[in-house]
Amino acid sequence: MKEKDLDELTALWQEAKTNARQSSLDVTAVRKAGESRKKSTLFAHYGNAAVLLGTVAVLIFYFYYLYNFQDTLSIIGYNLMIGGLVLRIIIEFFSAWRSTKIKFSDTTTTSLQYLLSFLEFRKRIHGPITIVIFILYFIGFYMLTPEFSRHISIEWLVLMDASALFIAVMLMYFIRRGIRQEMEHLKKMITIQRSLVKVD
Repeated sequence: MKEKDLDELTALWQEAKTNARQSSLDVTAVRKAGESRKKSTLFAHYGNAAVLLGTVAVLIFYFYYLYNFQDTLSIIGYNLMIGGLVLRIIIEFFSAWRSTKIKFSDTTTTSLQYLLSFLEFRKRIHGPITIVIFILYFIGFYMLTPEFSRHISIEWLVLMDASALFIAVMLMYFIRRGIRQEMEHLKKMITIQRSLVKVD
């Protein structure tokens, strides 16, 4: 179901709920819209986890098998990079598990409160936790610089470190855009759930 269709169904419900003789067909349609949004959220969590897993696999191959770093600072650095991503993978799988507990067939206030708590949980994840993981990742990267400097020219070293800053800025942009989209998605799910609760 397309985003436009979901918005139209939500608008239809908001308009129709003022009618005391709301038909069961409308309720079913709105529930389907909610379940469709729930599936999109679930796929997003798994998609995030898959991308992060791929990144971790590449880093492990590079740091543990392709290039054997020797300095203690470097070892701490790449483990910070990998460790932060692994933590985020665990969070995404946990978020996916929590999202499966959202039930639009349950029109009690308990289900609404669960959805609201899930929204607050994701806000915390996208707030301090994501910021800390992001910072630790790039601190870990720059901790590799001293050992890199013994194997590549200063020109390539400067280019590599400058490129990392550019990549960090780009990642921040796409992460922020993804966060806004997810928050909007969850708020629309809450609107649907709140409407269903009011009907009961």
